[in-house]
Amino acid sequence: MSPTSSEPSGSGASRAAARAPDRLAAHSRQLRAEREQRRFRRLFWMLSAGLAVAAAVLLGVSSLQGPRLSSATVDTTRVTEQPAQQLRLFANQPLADIDAAQVVVTPETPVSTTVDGALLVVQFEQRLHTDTEYTVEVRDVTAVGRGASSTIEHRFTTAPGELVYLDRGETVDEVLRAPLAGAGRGEVVHAAEGIQHMAPVEGVLVLARDAAGGTSVLESVQTSSGVVQNLRLPDGVRVDALIAPPVGTLLGVVFSSAPLEGEQQGVPEYASTLGVVDLAGDGTVAVVPGLDGGQLAVDQGWFLPDGTTMIVHGRDQTVQRVELLTGLVLPIDQVPTAYGISSDATRLTGADAFGGIIVDLDSGEQSRLDPSPLEGEFAFGGEALLTAGELRVQKIAIPDASGGVFRSALIADDGSGASRLLYRTPDDRGSLGELSLSPNDQYVAIEVTPSVEDAQNDGRVVNSRPTSITLVIVDVASGVVVRTLEGFSPRW
Repeated sequence: MSPTSSEPSGSGASRAAARAPDRLAAHSRQLRAEREQRRFRRLFWMLSAGLAVAAAVLLGVSSLQGPRLSSATVDTTRVTEQPAQQLRLFANQPLADIDAAQVVVTPETPVSTTVDGALLVVQFEQRLHTDTEYTVEVRDVTAVGRGASSTIEHRFTTAPGELVYLDRGETVDEVLRAPLAGAGRGEVVHAAEGIQHMAPVEGVLVLARDAAGGTSVLESVQTSSGVVQNLRLPDGVRVDALIAPPVGTLLGVVFSSAPLEGEQQGVPEYASTLGVVDLAGDGTVAVVPGLDGGQLAVDQGWFLPDGTTMIVHGRDQTVQRVELLTGLVLPIDQVPTAYGISSDATRLTGADAFGGIIVDLDSGEQSRLDPSPLEGEFAFGGEALLTAGELRVQKIAIPDASGGVFRSALIADDGSGASRLLYRTPDDRGSLGELSLSPNDQYVAIEVTPSVEDAQNDGRVVNSRPTSITLVIVDVASGVVVRTLEGFSPRW
């Protein structure tokens, strides 16, 4: 043993021998790590190459197949109620320009198209039929800068049709909503006493109801909550008519001073005066001024599609265009009797001493409106409503052989020289009242008194009707009666 060390001899060799397994294990771990890294690099590059090949294949397939449809949106209710509604088709890549001739719609309807990147907009120029499956096929669709073409196709079914109407009871009157497909009375929207007139406007139901002295109270009812709000009419007036817009919140109101008794009688302050109320505003009915700045007295009025312009038939027989937002009033023509405006809001039907007439609302030009014979029988024309096309729905009277008795009927007439029957009352005992075409010209609602001889008036001071009055809804294309409802005043 060395005099300067306390360790036993040979201890260094022992330590080296002890560390040898550790070095061997570390070396093995390093070798395994290197092998794993090489394996990872090989897998990574193999996967990357595979993905690159797959991407190239997919790109090639895509370029060979042409664009595909990713999604589509359309409002299936509004497309039956208003023109110029859109089907929006989203493709998987930006599209080249597409012409309307490439689009085939079944059932057939005219369209226009626009392209914005991967979005293709198909705009329907006319309202579509309710509860109908439509197929839209776009042919020869190509992507920007690529030659491969494809066909894009989308199917959708429009919403079922329905209408709102008024059914009067002995003590309580009801406004109901009824689907065109089905049975029963429909769903009660609101019930109240003494309903004179009603008009649905953008989720609100407006009611004119009986008030003291033969006057009216005007109310708006939130159909979702039932909350009732009073609208402000001039004092002492009754409501003669409510004119609902196709869009927006402006409501036309025709009103007159209620008749006074005894010595108070005199010149009424209001007589068939046109007013307007913004249901989104303060609820005040304002008088619409005429050409001379005074009141505008009207027999009838209709809104144009913008919801802010009206066509009115004045008590002086003048047809006028009224811009409610600006106050501009433009005379169009003189017509003794007016029936209504066409579904596309371009023409007005009416009558003069020589029979029916059609007035072009842009030019003021007139043309005759003579009914075609029905099953070879000559007919006298009455109230007529025009569709967006050439077809018209018209009430006619057919004389018997003696010429002293007339049978009334409703016909569809395209002016080709022969008309077809839509409706006549059983045994010709009844009478046909007001007509109302659905916005898409698919149906016509007729107010029918089933038996004139047995009819009894409901005794209402304002807007009285026979107690037996019935709504008959007829499919215009087929002449089939689709619904019969006890009530009147249909609103589509």
